[in-house]
Amino acid sequence: MVKPHLDIQELGRRIKKHDEEAFRILYIKYFSNLRHYAMRYLYDWNEAEDLVQEAYFTLWCNLDKYDGERNIIAYLLTYVKNACLKYIRNLKIQDNNQDKIIEAMLFSNITDEEPDEELQHRLNEILSQLPEKQKEVLLKHVVDHKTIPDIAKELNIAESSVKTHYKRAIALLRKNLCFILFGL
Repeated sequence: MVKPHLDIQELGRRIKKHDEEAFRILYIKYFSNLRHYAMRYLYDWNEAEDLVQEAYFTLWCNLDKYDGERNIIAYLLTYVKNACLKYIRNLKIQDNNQDKIIEAMLFSNITDEEPDEELQHRLNEILSQLPEKQKEVLLKHVVDHKTIPDIAKELNIAESSVKTHYKRAIALLRKNLCFILFGL
């Protein structure tokens, strides 16, 4: 039986030899700290817990790839950090794709000869809720295919203002159209 007060190096060496008791001690002693570490990136307890569980699972299933002399906590921290960054990167990709879907819906329903009437009605309703500048920027960018610098020049405002107007308009569209896009 492994003693709970083993140092990290000894714990790592025993885990490398598939010592289940050493792994249990590692899990009990460090799981909470690793979850808190993941929370610094994710701000979501469930996701943080899932990623830490995955780190332990991956370690145990791939002990042949783990160097028993390496600090096992550093190994898990690196795994958790990389998993968090990957998760965040995937969220950004999903977010960008949702924006593109909204743009496509907006563009196709404004230009289609026979648009989906329910969607067109909902879209017009949401567009009418937008402040005038947001609506103008959104339509110039999506429908007229104008670039941010061109819109800024045309409206005589800063590019950062154009970006802000556009992001806020897309955020409102995303919020109000998610039931159509994702069946919510």
